[in-house]
Amino acid sequence: MTAFNTFNTFNRLRNLTAARDALGADWGRFHAVYTLTGAESLEDLDELGRAAIRAALGQDDMPDAEAERIADLLADCAEAEEAADHMPAAELAALLGELAAAGDAAGLRLALLLAPYDGTAYADRLQDMADAADAGELADRAAVRAEQVRALMASPKPGRVVTEELAGAVVDAMEAWHRLKTETPEQRAIREAFAEARRLIDLHGEEDPRAFAAIIRAVELQDPGCCDRMLKADGITMPTPTHCTADGEPLYSLEAVADALGADVADLEAIAEDMEAAGLTVRHQPAGSLH
Repeated sequence: MTAFNTFNTFNRLRNLTAARDALGADWGRFHAVYTLTGAESLEDLDELGRAAIRAALGQDDMPDAEAERIADLLADCAEAEEAADHMPAAELAALLGELAAAGDAAGLRLALLLAPYDGTAYADRLQDMADAADAGELADRAAVRAEQVRALMASPKPGRVVTEELAGAVVDAMEAWHRLKTETPEQRAIREAFAEARRLIDLHGEEDPRAFAAIIRAVELQDPGCCDRMLKADGITMPTPTHCTADGEPLYSLEAVADALGADVADLEAIAEDMEAAGLTVRHQPAGSLH
């Protein structure tokens, strides 16, 4: 995360709200019982709180100790929400970006609730924008995003400010959350494969065998058979696999691959050694024959 304080604040809130949500309480019943009127002392207030918790959970016989534990949890949640609500805009923007990059839909949902914008006002501004725009403007993704950012900046909660940086992060986080909630397992695998390829390219460069292998994997996931078709377009036909691994992955004879590529076996062996030195496994012990 961006900083220890941000990480600690957000994850404390996340853990506490998860514990609260796991109670499965009827908070409408809680608030119907827990009113400050009629409480003349802290002792009366504590008793009202315990009664409200019992009502919310439908457990009239709940021991005082358990009711007090839940009351402490609710107090801790309120404190954590207050702390997270004052997270600096730049840190919240960075947090949203990191949660999106990690594919953390649940984390994004919670972090978006911390953004200091008025959802109703924002929705109204978006509707006005959509009503005033033509089809061409709505098809321009960059222009639409810019309007969304402006709409967010113009829709702060009372006494709050939505910076341009944070507004952009919120728009991107909303899009990421929607994608994460609607994408298929196959789409997610492709997205993650390309993200891993990009990470390895940034870390090691495009020529690194780990990055190259990740690129091939991502491309093949997106378009199965693509690499084989590209080779055939260049007049190269890969040999038929002769063996397989225990998982059924096809294995090719190094000599047959060298023949197909018009390369020397010794050169391919050197390349294989370089790839394995980088942490890739390219030479396998066959588990079975395909012929």
